[in-house]
Amino acid sequence: MDQDIIHNLIRKSLNGDLKSFEVLIDEYQDQIFRLTLGIVKNHAMSQEITQDVFVKSWKYLHKYDFKYNFKSWLYKIAVNESLNTLKKTRVFEEYDENIHVIESDTDEIDTLKLNKLNLALAKLSQDQRIIIQLKHFENFTYKEISQILDVSEKTVKSRLYSARMVLRNDIKDN
Repeated sequence: MDQDIIHNLIRKSLNGDLKSFEVLIDEYQDQIFRLTLGIVKNHAMSQEITQDVFVKSWKYLHKYDFKYNFKSWLYKIAVNESLNTLKKTRVFEEYDENIHVIESDTDEIDTLKLNKLNLALAKLSQDQRIIIQLKHFENFTYKEISQILDVSEKTVKSRLYSARMVLRNDIKDN
């Protein structure tokens, strides 16, 4: 969706138009859910976090700065909500073989490669997984990722490089 259309929907939402905000929810809820699921690795928890993200975004919509990408702003809320939930519930990361970060309609050989990649992704640190997810699955720029995570672009590049090296070595070894 074009940023001008999104900004128009935000302005209408700020004026109390719930239908406009519902359009924004429809546009982003699947993406937010996928992001949170990649972080917390729990379907039910991810659904709750996704709801919380939109409640919080509605509550603080008046603080949104129109010079920034709305999707980045939402993702920042989603990442923070996911990390806060993990801290509160003290959930420790365990790989759930029923949750796949990458889903595909491929043949058996590609499925084996995807499973290998999913296992390798599960072994990454939380920070590394988030960076990989934002860059390679959500296609954010370094600048957008730095805004979402509140770190410098240099830190984003460094974490991304480290994550890629871990993945490369893990996949090569298996």
